[in-house]
Amino acid sequence: MRLILAGSPAFATNVFMPLFDCEDFKIIGLICQPDKPFGRKGELKPPHTKQSLAHTGVPIFQPARIDDAFIAQISALKPHAIVVVAYGVILPQAFLDIAPCINLHASILPHWRGASPMQQMIVHNDKYFGITAMKMTQRLDSGEILALSYMANTGQNISELGAQLSARGARLIQYVLTHLDDIEPLAQSDADASYCAKIKKSDGCVRLDSAKDVYSAYLAYCEWPHIFIQSPNGYTLKFFDTTLIESTQSHKAGEILAIESQDIIIGCARGSLRIKTLQQEGKNKLHAALYVRGKRLNVGDVLC
Repeated sequence: MRLILAGSPAFATNVFMPLFDCEDFKIIGLICQPDKPFGRKGELKPPHTKQSLAHTGVPIFQPARIDDAFIAQISALKPHAIVVVAYGVILPQAFLDIAPCINLHASILPHWRGASPMQQMIVHNDKYFGITAMKMTQRLDSGEILALSYMANTGQNISELGAQLSARGARLIQYVLTHLDDIEPLAQSDADASYCAKIKKSDGCVRLDSAKDVYSAYLAYCEWPHIFIQSPNGYTLKFFDTTLIESTQSHKAGEILAIESQDIIIGCARGSLRIKTLQQEGKNKLHAALYVRGKRLNVGDVLC
């Protein structure tokens, strides 16, 4: 089977890699987003898939837009199927008509259609996490379901969940491609759908109302944008290396309950958290105990 792959981030790389080792598939092209400026110097940085799969020798396409000329170029390669994983670009119907386009979406559809499904599954403490293979249409993540794989929520953070779901996705797409003619697609129920937008920096801002909710946000955003509180003194304070102590006892929000050798324990209106590392806006990370001592904060004070 002649395959075109379309995807940009590391999640897509992890799904695509095993396809190169399968004798049933011939990879004839990789589509990913253009290189983008990165860092203070604005040096161009290629997408993860381009960096990781260049050694395979597969032709790599990085169109600025999916226009008629590009569609004709891909059509001329005569793919039997196109596998799309976190490509991040809306594909026009003319592109979808080239060959069956199969998308892997990191949620149990129709829940969490959109740009940040893994983070939303974690933030909302879903009982199960999963990944779905579907036929692509122009409607956002609304195509017929071909197969899905799911697992229990065991407290994974976003890095762990991404690794687990991409591994499952790699197996799932191989199954779908191998059995494509035999699978009976299942229509999604729009009535059961939920949606999620792209993560913004402001999503990391937390209120110390529920320790359980703060911890869920930490698990979801520990790669970016991280979780932080807004200090009444005008700066943000990021939390790193955070764990949930308990989720039921009542405390004053932000109260320092204990100062240990490196860590601190703070209270929320419901529950408490252990924090190992803090970072005040514009400054270096510090062990949390060192930070509060530097601020001359004691047990019973409010973290700020």
